[in-house]
Amino acid sequence: MEIADVSKFLCDTTPFDQLSSAVVAGLSVHIKVCYYKAQDTVNINTDRLLIVRTGIFTLYSDQQQLLTKLQSGDFYGYQQLLTGLTDNDALLCEEDGLVYWLDADAFHQCRYQYKNIDIFFQRLFSRRLHQYREQQQGSRFTLKISDVVQQRKIAIRPEQSVQDAARLMSEQRVSSLLVEEHEKLVGIVTDRDLRSRVLAQALPASTQVSQIMTRQPHSIERHAYLYEAVQQMSQHNIHHLPVVDQGICCGMLTATDVIRSQQDHPVYLIGEIHRQASVDGLERCSQQVASLAVTLSKQQVPAYEAGHIITTITDALTQRLIYLAQQQLGEPPCVFSWLAFGSQARMDQSLNADQDNALLLEKEPIGAVGDYFAQLAEFVCQGLARCGITLCPGNIMATNAELRLSLKGWSGRFARWIATPTPDALLKASIFFDLRVIDGSRGLFNALQEDILQRTAQAPLFLYHLAQAALQRTAPLGFFKNFILEQDGKHKKGLDLKKRGISLITDLVRVYALSAGIYEVNTRRRLQQLAAQGIMDSKDSQNLNDAFDVLAQLRWEKHQHDLQQGHDVTNLLDPSEISGLARHQMKDSFAVVNSAQASVKHRFCRDL
Repeated sequence: MEIADVSKFLCDTTPFDQLSSAVVAGLSVHIKVCYYKAQDTVNINTDRLLIVRTGIFTLYSDQQQLLTKLQSGDFYGYQQLLTGLTDNDALLCEEDGLVYWLDADAFHQCRYQYKNIDIFFQRLFSRRLHQYREQQQGSRFTLKISDVVQQRKIAIRPEQSVQDAARLMSEQRVSSLLVEEHEKLVGIVTDRDLRSRVLAQALPASTQVSQIMTRQPHSIERHAYLYEAVQQMSQHNIHHLPVVDQGICCGMLTATDVIRSQQDHPVYLIGEIHRQASVDGLERCSQQVASLAVTLSKQQVPAYEAGHIITTITDALTQRLIYLAQQQLGEPPCVFSWLAFGSQARMDQSLNADQDNALLLEKEPIGAVGDYFAQLAEFVCQGLARCGITLCPGNIMATNAELRLSLKGWSGRFARWIATPTPDALLKASIFFDLRVIDGSRGLFNALQEDILQRTAQAPLFLYHLAQAALQRTAPLGFFKNFILEQDGKHKKGLDLKKRGISLITDLVRVYALSAGIYEVNTRRRLQQLAAQGIMDSKDSQNLNDAFDVLAQLRWEKHQHDLQQGHDVTNLLDPSEISGLARHQMKDSFAVVNSAQASVKHRFCRDL
């Protein structure tokens, strides 16, 4: 081996290019060169750093998933050198090449002596948190509007005639038109409008489009998911939905577009839910959720997207039950908002989620108003229970009279919790401060949410105690980064991925969001806004986001395994049952949680 040749390569390779030529020459003495032919398997179960000089090497997980391809200047083995833990990965030579092996002692001496080398490999190792999520892209169950609708806007002005509209629809072979005035969407007109509002009414062909168009139509963002569009279309019984991109209309989504997309998409279950005329029908629909979850898993839908889909189905069931309740009880005596808390509010429901809901009323819940909404709550909550979303053991449901309040009542309750952060108030904060309107008046809900956020952003004492509460539990890592297992009620040992992982991140992020008056309640979106507003360092935000995704993915896969084995769905995971890569990622995630807790303590728990 020519030491000079090895040294020259290292001097041109990050991070060794930051070292002096003399130091690099000293490292080169500790390098062994190996040649591999295509299809050779490289033995990577060794305590050394692999540096690719030439060729292409493919890395597979123990589940035979393609992790990455290593080329000139890439490394492997730093994982084991940094943690002392091994993976069951496999490395296959795809194209003839040379590999440099740097022995462990020389590697450790170099990184201890030169901080920039240590930082480089620590950061390289942290990217493994991203790797798991990146494997899960491209699922056909996560179609977005942009995947279905091209940016093709066919519009007409409101002062034009219905004859112009019919002619344009015929020429463009479309069933609907956007109606724009000064490039602003003011309505839509469909072929059905031409039949029912023009021909059936014997209106002349000169009638202006403005007289027969649907004004202030619902719309959806171009980058939203397809199933969110179907949720809107089903709920409002519409077949055309304008598509907007950053507030500017760019196209139209039709029911035909949806049908053409995919026959096995969960949007069809959502559509079916909104067509049901009885609780029995909804119960039959809900029985498809378990099989849908299995299909989502087979299609490698990431956990955060699967949670969004499951939550959207719960929303649809709730909305339809509210509709059926009103069919039975009659029109409500006042405006109301059906609220969801916790995981449903955050759009990250799991398969074993229970109910957390309430009612926000325009009027005080007394007399006929109170009786009506008590019956509506009973109908909806019992209906959800029949559909597999179990009753809340803590009675956090609209059937609880204490959770059917007017705007004044809810505002006063939140004000007391914020002003007097007792242990009970802080426990409630972990539930009630993540809230979202599912059905009813958005304006009423917005008034409550704005009032809450104005109070929390100006309440350092409340934030202090909320942060302290978020620090009560820690990630299950021991002093030497070994897992700390716990038992459930059935004497099974494992890690509670929700209580000791996902919920810790949710609690930490909530403190930041409430301090900044952020309206978002979804944890991942909160992190994005915290970084965008400079409230949280972008790297810390990304690390927490990745840790959240890793732990959610592990829980999602655990739930799938429980379903397939016919077991009760639980959050308790035995680390010995997952791959070495997954164990590494879980440890990395818990380490990120510990670091985030330290940051929260420093920021919110100093002297007031």
